[in-house]
Amino acid sequence: MEWVVVERAFPEPLSDDEMRRMHDESKCVDLYRVTSIRSYLMPDRKRLVCVFQAPDAEAVRSFLRVNRSEGIVWPCTLHTP
Repeated sequence: MEWVVVERAFPEPLSDDEMRRMHDESKCVDLYRVTSIRSYLMPDRKRLVCVFQAPDAEAVRSFLRVNRSEGIVWPCTLHTP
């Protein structure tokens, strides 16, 4: 599995309820084998960075399309000491 980062921007600040709804309404997680690791909401609440593990970046792009979401998808590697 690869590490993939998704950067998303929103026109209006996200509320806690909207964040919870987005998470609860996610579909096809098993189909694309996408696992959400962590999400970081910026202080302005208009930007969200999510870390996933998936077979590849294209699996995350497909997952986003199915969930009617958009974002910049970055494949990455994990470096540890």
